[in-house]
Amino acid sequence: MNKKGIAYKTLTATLVLCLVGIAIGILIFLVRKTQVVDNVQHLARLNNIRTVDALDVGMNRAVTQVGVSTEVNETGLRATTTARLGKALDALETGSAVTPTSALPIELPIELPPQLAAWLAHFSPPSQPAGLRGLTPQIDHALDQFLDTVESKFELAFDFEAQNVRTHQRLIAAMTAVADLGTQILAAAPADQRTALTSLLGSLNTEITLHGVTQNPENQSTIESLLDQIDAVIGLDAEDTDSSLAADARLLRTRSHDVISDKAELVARITHFLSQPTAEQLQQLEQAYTRWHSEQTAIANQYRLWLSLYAALLLLGLGLVGLRLRRSYRDLDRANAKLQQANETLESQVIARTRDLSRALDELKASQAQLIQSEKMASLGQMVAGVAHEINTPLGYARSNAEIVRTSLHEIRTLVDAQGLSLDLMTRDDASDAAIAEALAAAQTLSHELEPATLMDELDNLLGDTDHGLQQIAELVSSLKDFSRVDRSRHDLFDVNDGIDSALKIAHNQLKHHVEIVKNYGQLPAIECSPSQLNQVFLNLINNAAQAMDDGGSITIETLAQTDGVHIRFTDTGCGMDQATIQRIFEPFFTTKPVGKGTGLGMSIVFRIIEDHGGTIDVDSTPGQGTTFTIRLPLKQSSAPASPTPTD
Repeated sequence: MNKKGIAYKTLTATLVLCLVGIAIGILIFLVRKTQVVDNVQHLARLNNIRTVDALDVGMNRAVTQVGVSTEVNETGLRATTTARLGKALDALETGSAVTPTSALPIELPIELPPQLAAWLAHFSPPSQPAGLRGLTPQIDHALDQFLDTVESKFELAFDFEAQNVRTHQRLIAAMTAVADLGTQILAAAPADQRTALTSLLGSLNTEITLHGVTQNPENQSTIESLLDQIDAVIGLDAEDTDSSLAADARLLRTRSHDVISDKAELVARITHFLSQPTAEQLQQLEQAYTRWHSEQTAIANQYRLWLSLYAALLLLGLGLVGLRLRRSYRDLDRANAKLQQANETLESQVIARTRDLSRALDELKASQAQLIQSEKMASLGQMVAGVAHEINTPLGYARSNAEIVRTSLHEIRTLVDAQGLSLDLMTRDDASDAAIAEALAAAQTLSHELEPATLMDELDNLLGDTDHGLQQIAELVSSLKDFSRVDRSRHDLFDVNDGIDSALKIAHNQLKHHVEIVKNYGQLPAIECSPSQLNQVFLNLINNAAQAMDDGGSITIETLAQTDGVHIRFTDTGCGMDQATIQRIFEPFFTTKPVGKGTGLGMSIVFRIIEDHGGTIDVDSTPGQGTTFTIRLPLKQSSAPASPTPTD
């Protein structure tokens, strides 16, 4: 093909891409324009308006209860309501970080030129603010008016609360003074006036108390009438200023007027607080927002109509393109039929070759499983003598203790028989005193010789030692059972710390004379794994570390829980390894041991087991200082099946 033909095809492809990009851009533009109304944000904004309205009513109620009654203390309720209202106002103004559905990205099926992509980006409508602020200037103006009024209302509430304490104190003091003065007047009045004064003063005290605790008292005229009646009963003369009764009566009237004036001051303050037009301004804000939402909905509906028309045109165009493609596919089908005939012979050859490869792979897996089993049996064979010694030692002193117990039981039985004979003679009528005395003396002699209390303590100690030895044997057998168990899956729950302890018990005979074990276990969760395979890993690492320390040393075992699983670290103070050995340590059949003392499969199997469990194993070593193996295992195994590693 000449250069002109190549240039023509390139230009044609570019034009087609541009047309497709423009069509998709217009479609994206129309779709996003239909999504300018976000119902989630709309409901959230309306809910914020309702919440602010309810909290504003609640603050009015709280301040009213604080301010209009001397018997109610709702300052804490007012403070809580004010704090909640402040947060609700923030949500009303700025909203929450919600991504509107209209702002979700739409991926194009083709890669457009950069200039075209930048042009299409202008079609995307800007994301709307989550709150009311910034929607329209009218909404911002209504919001500013409402927030200013609420801020003024907050200041009135704080000032009211500060002034309210002092006013309440004066009010309560005046109410108390009225009651005290009534008592003084009653005590100083003549006997013939006390009955009438008692009734009048009781009524006055009741009315004064009612005036102080009522939200909107309307009994001022009743109080004035009672004061005039009291003056009339005691015959108070306006020119009488010398008598104490007259002074108390005038002071009673003054204190009653103090109660009325203090109460009037409280009612005036709360009336001024409640007169703030927050409810009306919030309603105007809601109306402005509702109008804006209705306009946005109308715009979205118009774009939906245009989108429907545009979609119909696109479908028509796609239909024409489909017809053209159908003709092209028909030609391709003919060509594919010829190719299929040519590939049939090749496909049969591939199937046969695949079958051969699958058979070879199965044979390799079987060989690998046999090698792993051989290595496991070799490890057990090396430990048979040590395990037998670990079992024989406690078993030997358990048998010795049992023999001592058997001998002691014979002596105890002799003592019991002698004591039984003595008791039998003592109960018989024909027994002589001499025979009874002789039997008791014999029993006493045996008791002194055996010392039963001391003998029983010794038997308890012997049985305790025997139980301890049997417990050691049971733990060792349990460890061997865990090591040799057959795992049906890799999803059994396993405690890593317990598995390491089991491996240490099995290798105890090899370690106890020259290797010190330092365990730094962390709190680990149970992990999903094949327990016997991990026990084989731990045992191989412990044996290798012990064999690297002929002159003694220590093995430090650390376990740690991490977010990605558990970490296990084995550190020894042995001879260490150089870099060449480290690079080959996990290769099959590689070993640094003398011929006949190692198969070279131990570390290769360790690597395979850890890898099959989805974990990793790292080695860090310095010649002459020691080696550290670090294992990382996940908490859970993947559900995908993995090739099993035989453990039995």
